[in-house]
Amino acid sequence: MTRDPQPPTGETIAGEIEREMAERLYPLRNVTLAPAEYHVYLHPDDFAYVEGIVPRIVEDVQTCLNLLVQRLNRRSIWSRLTDPHRLPPIEVPAGGWAVHLKASTNDEVNPGEMGIHSRLTVPASARFGSGAGTVRITETLVAGDDRRSRTRTEPIPFPPRTADATAPPAPIGSADAEARVVVPPPLPRVVTLSGPRLQYRDDNGEHVHPINKDVTKIGRGGAEHWVDVMVSAGAQVSREHCRIRRDASGRLFLQDVSTWGTYLNGAPVDKFVDGDPVTHEHELTHGASIRLADAVTLELLLR
Repeated sequence: MTRDPQPPTGETIAGEIEREMAERLYPLRNVTLAPAEYHVYLHPDDFAYVEGIVPRIVEDVQTCLNLLVQRLNRRSIWSRLTDPHRLPPIEVPAGGWAVHLKASTNDEVNPGEMGIHSRLTVPASARFGSGAGTVRITETLVAGDDRRSRTRTEPIPFPPRTADATAPPAPIGSADAEARVVVPPPLPRVVTLSGPRLQYRDDNGEHVHPINKDVTKIGRGGAEHWVDVMVSAGAQVSREHCRIRRDASGRLFLQDVSTWGTYLNGAPVDKFVDGDPVTHEHELTHGASIRLADAVTLELLLR
């Protein structure tokens, strides 16, 4: 007789997030960064089982992460004489640990399973030097002893904050001067990139994604469907909805692999057939409008 899978317990949730943090550390020369943000997805039935105590679970997980950092840092100090490749001390995020526990809404998580999305952000600021910041997003599906993860890195440049022209300059080194250091605005936000890129708005806000691969896959994504541009929308957007192919000369071509159709500048796109790219793909130009079913529209910018 097969027993129904049991909902993840608070202990299981804390343990899996601890493991996620420990496996996603990013060492710099003098400090090691840890993901500060964790989104935990449960099957709707499992979430209903713990919904009333979510704040206590979140508080417990935050405490567990603080204690784990303390243990790992003590081990790092002890290993200084024995391990030349030790990690620098792990830094607790300045804003604390952001832990969000919610029900999965896209049928990606089965009863008894758990999805964890962690985000490690390095902002672009005076402290870290010039250039774009990055966010490393890891999506992990935990199903019993099986654990599958995939990671992608996205640039997150942001415009400098406009200074108050009427305010007198603060003395160098003063608290006011430190307070005026440019800091990144909260995600999600509009970003600015150069080169070929897609910009769009979905259920999670505004996005800009660079086109820097020979094949860029676009869709809702999923545990078995890796996409480069993950669009948060309804089921009309396929898990892999369309692709953009870049040829050797840098020209871009659209391929439709969806169920509900893709539209280029308002016209339906022929279904792509592998092995016959000439007939079933469409060249893209600056300002092209790519609509995924009747759900989300992406604009392609080439300059």
